[in-house]
Amino acid sequence: MTSAFLSKEYFDDPYVIYRDFHANNPIFWHPDIKAWIISSYSEVEKGLSNSDLNAGERISSATSHLSPAEKEEFSKIINTLSNWIVFQDPPKHTRLRKLVNKSFTPRSIEAFRPKIEEIVDNLLTRALAKKEFDFVSEISSRLPAIVICELLGIPDERQADVRRWSDKHAGFSASAQVGYEAAKQANDASIEAETYLFSLFDDLRKNPGDNLLSKLLVSDSNEERLTDEELAALIIQLFFAGFETTEGLIGNLMLALHNNPAEKQKLISHPEKIESAVEEALRYDSSILKQSRVASVDLEIAGQKISKGDYCHFMIGAANRDPIKYTNPDSFIIDREDLNHSSFGHGIHFCIGAPLARLETKALLEALLKSAPQLRVLEQEIIYPQLFAVRKPLSLLVSTN
Repeated sequence: MTSAFLSKEYFDDPYVIYRDFHANNPIFWHPDIKAWIISSYSEVEKGLSNSDLNAGERISSATSHLSPAEKEEFSKIINTLSNWIVFQDPPKHTRLRKLVNKSFTPRSIEAFRPKIEEIVDNLLTRALAKKEFDFVSEISSRLPAIVICELLGIPDERQADVRRWSDKHAGFSASAQVGYEAAKQANDASIEAETYLFSLFDDLRKNPGDNLLSKLLVSDSNEERLTDEELAALIIQLFFAGFETTEGLIGNLMLALHNNPAEKQKLISHPEKIESAVEEALRYDSSILKQSRVASVDLEIAGQKISKGDYCHFMIGAANRDPIKYTNPDSFIIDREDLNHSSFGHGIHFCIGAPLARLETKALLEALLKSAPQLRVLEQEIIYPQLFAVRKPLSLLVSTN
């Protein structure tokens, strides 16, 4: 069934193909995208923590199919992504991560809870006044957009721009092999975003606020400060991570509850299980389907010889359904005992926004169970973007009665 990989059927439901991977092809070389596909939980976990596999060569490898002229034309998006923490190795990764960690701690995120709950209440009050509405456009995409802009200190009126910039970067960084048009749109978005952010940096240096961006701009140590180009790339990465991960998590969770009414009823009866329900949604239908690495040396994975320079896709979505790791892996069980997953990665690249994604989703689910436990999905055919790395419903028509 490897021939169906990355087909429309795959994007509609990758889990059918993942089952075949586990049974017949837990690791294989895909000639079209010129990469190894690795699916077992144990190898994904080890691979994402393996120092013999690097993140720094991913952009050069992923854009190797572009001509020299195209690489020059799209130099801004390539340079922006190359400055993302997720595409860095130590020591630069260590420096960037250390700076962000100072302002992006679990404690600081937890302190943001009242504001998140206020945003959730406002969104739900407007949406639930209607008999039917699109859950994606009104809730699951708007919540993380508002939250990340509030957290960073970006004005409300730029939320739509930030959303658009994030989507265009996703079209480049989350594709199996980016095409010309997607690359051009991402490059244009990167130029536009950087121009705006440079202006915002100047304003915040003169009048800093109580937000993450101001803290990064007024770092105590000159030698630790990010350049404006590094900081712009970091903020664009936070757009992407803050939107795509959380939007997909919320939408996929809503679908999982809708398709498993007994589990939804269990959650309504036992709201103390909300936290475990969010974790199970992360496992069951992850919004991030894969992370990639490039082999720094010749090595072996699951009995296969991997050559230096080989691109490796570690399939998080498949790992989270590994029958060797989980009992009834294809069942959504909010209080399962083997409740862990790879959705936020492993090792030094573990998702820095994980506490924020969890907090937003938990706050929304708590509010929904109280104010609209009867909410149901009306959409018959769910459309997903044809992105290799990201899984989220593009629309989700729901009814309030």
